[in-house]
Amino acid sequence: MIAKSERLTVLSDAEQEALYGLPDFDDAQRLDYLALTETELALASSRSGLHTQVYCILQIGYFKAKHAFFRFDWNEVEDDCAFVLSRYFQGEAFKRKAISKHEHYTQRERIAALFDYQPWAADFLPQLAQHAAQTVRRADRAARRDAGVHRRRADRLAQ
Repeated sequence: MIAKSERLTVLSDAEQEALYGLPDFDDAQRLDYLALTETELALASSRSGLHTQVYCILQIGYFKAKHAFFRFDWNEVEDDCAFVLSRYFQGEAFKRKAISKHEHYTQRERIAALFDYQPWAADFLPQLAQHAAQTVRRADRAARRDAGVHRRRADRLAQ
């Protein structure tokens, strides 16, 4: 028996995974997203240790695909990791070491900067609220305008 949630579900589990989960690259997408520019490769190469460099390359590729960052275990990204190792680190012995929280957040900052993104900060809240209010006003005006158009059509049809 499936347990019912009290929360409204707009997206199916598959849709949520597609939207928010790790990218699930096929071979062509790996070539697209995990092929690095010189600048991207320089960023990855600046990390100390093979495991942090591979992790950085994966984060760059995932960011290019989804504009989001992920925490993942090596067993979740085996195919992507194998691709990165064969493309950039052929023959090097790879040990699946854990990535520290500090390293993860440092990579996030540097990758975001590389792509001219800014991490979320509470300072953005007033600007976000202003933008949301402006969007609501526009939508309200459009709805009123459309309602007027429909009312006039209905009046003409009724005559």
